[in-house]
Amino acid sequence: MGEHLLVDGYNLIKTSALFSHYERTSLQRARQALVQALNGYARQRGARVTLFFDGGAGQGEPAPAGPVQVVFSRVPLKADDLIKEAVQERHGARDLRVISTDREVARFAQRHRVRVTGAGAFERELAQPPPRPQPLPAAEEKWREVPLSEAQIAEWERIFQREKRIFDDPEGKK
Repeated sequence: MGEHLLVDGYNLIKTSALFSHYERTSLQRARQALVQALNGYARQRGARVTLFFDGGAGQGEPAPAGPVQVVFSRVPLKADDLIKEAVQERHGARDLRVISTDREVARFAQRHRVRVTGAGAFERELAQPPPRPQPLPAAEEKWREVPLSEAQIAEWERIFQREKRIFDDPEGKK
């Protein structure tokens, strides 16, 4: 599996031009738009996403289908607390990345050797098409035959003859 993103949901919604316009009409609509965008991102890149929100505002919402897991904190905890717990549990994980502009969350993740991407940078990443896979080299390029010199051939013949003698007479009686 690819990368695992821990996303600070409301932080991304409130700091992103892409999602903040939904917030003006409905916070629920903003959450749905974010989940939809993250589902597409995760599918295209083979990533796993855990999306954290504060409070139980979306407790009645159906769980989204796809690679995005949505987690709502419960009082007295905040989404930041849940993100920190997840980071601490996977200290130093190379496949883990936190998406948040919150300085406290970012510093905590960095102390635990987890990469951090700010909301603005991640918003640009969401807008980018997925990277195209690099073509593999042609088989003849990868395994191109190189002729052996006369000296190399003679050396291999000497090695094979020695091995053959050992195989034919393992105790050396001949």
